[in-house]
Amino acid sequence: MAVALEKRTYTIDDLWELSHRSDKRMELVKGELRELAPANDEHGYVASQLLLVVAQFVKQHRLGYTFAAETGFVLSEEPATVRAPDFAFVSRERAPEDWSRHFARYIPDLVAEVVSPNDTFTEVTEKVDDWLRSGVRVVWVVDPAQQTVRVYRPDQPVRVLRAEDTLSGEEVLPGFECKVSEIFAR
Repeated sequence: MAVALEKRTYTIDDLWELSHRSDKRMELVKGELRELAPANDEHGYVASQLLLVVAQFVKQHRLGYTFAAETGFVLSEEPATVRAPDFAFVSRERAPEDWSRHFARYIPDLVAEVVSPNDTFTEVTEKVDDWLRSGVRVVWVVDPAQQTVRVYRPDQPVRVLRAEDTLSGEEVLPGFECKVSEIFAR
């Protein structure tokens, strides 16, 4: 769950400065600074399993780059929005030649958000909408409590995958497949 901080309009540079003076994770949503609560163990485990499975595939097939939860992506300059998904994939076509010394100013092809027990439906929906509106091609919402993955794509109905289903990378990660249950397995 994100906690709103002091009420004023923040900029991307404000967030950058604050992130280097604080050990708290924050996002910037339409100029509003939001503190992100630390994740519980199940959330962290599921996010790491997803990153591990996808990162191995991406590296083996030289498709692009994977990013962990601390990576901030600038979704909009005005209103200023910087989000940090639990996992992101950026294809070679979208990735810059050199790494930034600031928040990433390119948009991932795919992001995953792992639902925490304290996340609200409204918060998760807002994140999905922000990602898709910014140009992300696929959003996976991974729900450990329900053991489901919801697959969101622009202008398409949501697909709900259950433990026995197969999660596919479709054209974003060509050839990638894994059982949904593999993400949650201990």
